[in-house]
Amino acid sequence: MSLASLTDFLSTNPQLGLVMIVGLGFIEACPGIGLFVSGVILFGVASFLFVENLYSIVQIVPCAMLGGFLADQFGYWMGRRLGPSFKESAMMRPHANRLDRAERFIRRFGPFAAVGGRFLTMIRSVVPLLLGMAGLSWPRYLLWDVIAVSVWGLGFVLLLGGVGQLFG
Repeated sequence: MSLASLTDFLSTNPQLGLVMIVGLGFIEACPGIGLFVSGVILFGVASFLFVENLYSIVQIVPCAMLGGFLADQFGYWMGRRLGPSFKESAMMRPHANRLDRAERFIRRFGPFAAVGGRFLTMIRSVVPLLLGMAGLSWPRYLLWDVIAVSVWGLGFVLLLGGVGQLFG
């Protein structure tokens, strides 16, 4: 499939491009999968859709934010539900000391971890899981996650705007 045919397809099916952005936002921040799927893919696709004038920044960025937010919430609840059994699993027993240290750090700096983790590629998908496992209250996590996703969204606006200036 050529870029021209992709552009034509998305022009006739505009909702699919936005669904794709939500999906990529979710995948790159999803626990497990996000370790292997770079945010560069989301940014590349979003840049293409923006530069080709298929969607505006006002359409793209909220969709990317929604995908990331949903992945964060999924990771948090996965940590809350599976955390106790995961910590006691045979796979984690040899790493109990490291896990305890990580949990102490998360309890102490949880809100900062929620915000900072959103900007660190290799740990972005793991931080919500750890915050859930550490027992950070959901209302507190929700507040800090909304802040983190909002700041990340602002950065995404600036990056897409820069790409638009270069290639638009």
